[in-house]
Amino acid sequence: MVSRPSSPRRSPWCWLAALLAGLMMLSGCAHLPQSGPVGTSEPLPGADNQMNYTFTPAGPTEDASPEEVIRGFLNAGTGIQDDYATARQFLTDDAAETWNPEARTLVYNETPTVVPSAEEDHFGVQIEVDSVVDERGIMNRMPSNTSEAVEFSMTQVDGQWRISEAPDGTMLESAQFLALFASHELYFYDQSYAYAVPDLRWFLKRPGTAADIVGALLDGPAPYLDGAVRTAFQSGSELSRPSVPINSGAAKVDLTQQTIESADPVTRWRMKQQLELTLDGLNNVSDVDLSVDLNAIDLGQAPSNFETARIDPGVGSTQVAVADGELVYFEGDATVPVGGLQLDLDSEPVDPAMSLDGTRFAFLNSERTQMISAGTDGTQELEIEGSELTRPSFDLSGWTWTVDHANGTRVMAVPSAAGSDESREISAEWIGDRTVQALRISRDGTRAAIIAGEGDAAHLYLSGVVRDSEGVPRGLGSPVRLEPTVPVNDVNWASDQELLVAATSDSESVEAQIVGLDGSLTTQRPLLGMTGFSTGPSDNPIYAETAEAIHTLAGSTWRSQTGAMAHDLAFPG
Repeated sequence: MVSRPSSPRRSPWCWLAALLAGLMMLSGCAHLPQSGPVGTSEPLPGADNQMNYTFTPAGPTEDASPEEVIRGFLNAGTGIQDDYATARQFLTDDAAETWNPEARTLVYNETPTVVPSAEEDHFGVQIEVDSVVDERGIMNRMPSNTSEAVEFSMTQVDGQWRISEAPDGTMLESAQFLALFASHELYFYDQSYAYAVPDLRWFLKRPGTAADIVGALLDGPAPYLDGAVRTAFQSGSELSRPSVPINSGAAKVDLTQQTIESADPVTRWRMKQQLELTLDGLNNVSDVDLSVDLNAIDLGQAPSNFETARIDPGVGSTQVAVADGELVYFEGDATVPVGGLQLDLDSEPVDPAMSLDGTRFAFLNSERTQMISAGTDGTQELEIEGSELTRPSFDLSGWTWTVDHANGTRVMAVPSAAGSDESREISAEWIGDRTVQALRISRDGTRAAIIAGEGDAAHLYLSGVVRDSEGVPRGLGSPVRLEPTVPVNDVNWASDQELLVAATSDSESVEAQIVGLDGSLTTQRPLLGMTGFSTGPSDNPIYAETAEAIHTLAGSTWRSQTGAMAHDLAFPG
């Protein structure tokens, strides 16, 4: 089995216990009726050690009104047993046959409202949507106060009201959703196949989850990662049968002949690795056995050009910073001059960034109109001139990124090596005329975290980095919008699945927040006058800067350091 290093990831499951305590009282505090008990059972195979909760909603009652039937149907969306058999009792025979409960899941916090429509025997349901999970398990968090209206048509069957037309999908209160669904990482590759990139999805906790996960992996990455990641599986890859049995820790993945026949030995090993990394999230899987039409595939020895993919690559514990107007290495609470630098500047450098090997640097002048690169070999170059440049960000492919606002909003990148070619504008049409306050490239080089907005409304976006076959960045794909609950103007990657955000201020109390790609939010204690922050994977702490001191987060407490003073701290990347 491919080993996966531990990671400081945070998950919504850390507070699921509290939610489920309230779940037991849903019949009394939720306005949707919740007939029947909420039961628990042993974890399903591969349920990641989470208890499975079983809802047993009631079917239609005699002489129920149309509104009561609709509320009962919505409530019955918690009963996933026997292909939602209880929910289908509220539908006419034709509607029960065509209704697809897995088309999407609307997650809400406020009770949906059922109101009659102008058209006879039609009703509308107004729902305040927190998030939407589509049939591929892809979750989209909705901005605050997002609402959606869905329509139902009613008819009488043998004197009883039944639903003749219902929207596909289910609606679940957030605690119900977390009881019924679990998040899982699908893994794809960066362009070089050196790094494994997580694509987080949500799946029902039920027998057959492994097949659901593998099917989603074969179907390809989420739309925001299109063109940014690679997969070992060609388009049209399929399981030969809709099951992935698990015996003695080995997941038996049986593929069609067309899926495997044209794959060379390296590709087959990448297939196995991709499946192992993905299924490793299930607690009863320790290996993957590939077969075609139930005939085992002998992969033989790993080819010499097969590379084990890295997950959540670390960046070390050394940061770059500015002290006494110079670039310095910062580690722990001490600074060390950067040897070999020969800077010729008109002003103090600000917002520095450092390459992964610690030998190349990029920074802005104090007016943020120039991005300058320098190296420990004594080189220095003016790379970009513009206006309101954002802090540079290095990627693993040797490019340095910034955003220029001199003529609209332009995402720019330059090769990081000394003597590089001129800067390149990166296509990012979705940004439009928004002002970009921060851009950070993920450590695996496949994703850009961006703070952008109009006026005072800044938002957090995640976009795939599209590259050509040579690794040259060409564009930023259509993004997903994440929904932190604190103001934001800057962002750091805390891990390959977590972002650290805050709205820095030299005079206000600032709350930093960890935003998980699974939707989890961890808000840190406020710190007055936080002017900057930094963090990085491999168990690095969170650092925060104020005018008086550098602070590190210990548990939930900010602790001032007594060592050397510096500012504009940044881990490599």
